Amino acid sequence: MKPSGSKLMAGIAALLIGQAALQYNIFPLWQKNYAPKQSTPIGLSPEQLLLAFAGFREFMAGVLWVQADGFFHSGNYDAILPMLRLVTWLDPHQVDIYSTGAWHMAYNFTDESQRSDRRYIVPALKFLEEGIQNNPTIWDLYFEMGWTYYHKVQDPASATQWLAQANEFEKMITARRHILAHAYEKSGQLQNSVDTWVDLVDRAEEEYRKKPDNWEAQIERDTTRNNLEQMLIRIVRRYGDQPETQPPVNLNFDATVKVVRPRVILVEGKLGIPTIGTRVDVIVRNKGHNMEYDPAKLQTFSFEVDKDLTYMQDTLAVRESKFRRELDMSKDPKMYPFTADEYEVVISYNPRFSSPHVQDRLGWLGEGMTDDNYLVEADQHLKPLGPDSKPEDKQSPVRMVRKVITLTRDQILMRGSRDRVNAPN
Repeated sequence: MKPSGSKLMAGIAALLIGQAALQYNIFPLWQKNYAPKQSTPIGLSPEQLLLAFAGFREFMAGVLWVQADGFFHSGNYDAILPMLRLVTWLDPHQVDIYSTGAWHMAYNFTDESQRSDRRYIVPALKFLEEGIQNNPTIWDLYFEMGWTYYHKVQDPASATQWLAQANEFEKMITARRHILAHAYEKSGQLQNSVDTWVDLVDRAEEEYRKKPDNWEAQIERDTTRNNLEQMLIRIVRRYGDQPETQPPVNLNFDATVKVVRPRVILVEGKLGIPTIGTRVDVIVRNKGHNMEYDPAKLQTFSFEVDKDLTYMQDTLAVRESKFRRELDMSKDPKMYPFTADEYEVVISYNPRFSSPHVQDRLGWLGEGMTDDNYLVEADQHLKPLGPDSKPEDKQSPVRMVRKVITLTRDQILMRGSRDRVNAPN
């Protein structure tokens, strides 16, 4: 017997009322845990909007992410950024999109010499911060934030704050827990580094007792043991009764710059460290501009960067106590616009990031080095201690050598002057 039209309509109405009631009750939960933080779907086509509001957000996000990945492999970086924004608006819980997108910005937007466009590091950090806000119970993005500070920004003090949060998650990948100990070491928090290695050894020993035949458990146990032993040996060698860092080595540091072609600067100098494995840092930037890698300064996320800012950073290898290289910025005018009147070339050596065999002589923070002209005791990455800080959290300023040389825009572009060399400030 077929239902009458009135009964059918009554049934449909009941279903609609039930769906409305269900939506009313589950909407707050969806809004809290699943709704994207970005409320405006800027850039979506009408067809994409229809799919999004019809309940196909995750499907559309997957399609767009595949397309964005294709843009990366074809070198079309400009198309990646708006695509990332759309994907995360559609599905803010795809952690891989946040981590991969931040990685693209921090590492893969490069010039012809494969130097990263450091103007995009702050947006990368802000992108990860947004990902953490949308996915606070997943360790991956905490680690990615810490790793970016540790490796790309070379700010181990900030890295420890994020890595410590990542290490609190039980599902954290075991090998990645080691980075926190290394970051503590790089920031001069030696006791925290030792304590972290002790904790990692205890974890590894416990896992090995559970799985004595598991080769991964055995390797983890042996690796953490070795790292702890090496750390303790280095502390004794560098700060014991007869420290190898004393007396200090005079580095006899100096550097010069020369504009050899428009937008091409030759940097050369000397650094009195005879062993291999040492590198000096070089930065070319708008005069007076200090890059601040702090996503908190961006109230809202944006992919926009300062189009008038020139900021080039590179490292030069030291061989037989000398370094020399041409820095060619002529092929990337968008990345190095040179629109300001003056620029400064900063040449420096920071022992904090040297190889262990170099640090054995100079110390983690440069205790074993000195210089007659360019020694400074400073570190722009030192963080103030809070009220709950412990004595072992204290960070000492690093001793480093640094020389700053000023060049005008006309000199860099070789306009109206034959003087290609500029004296230091």
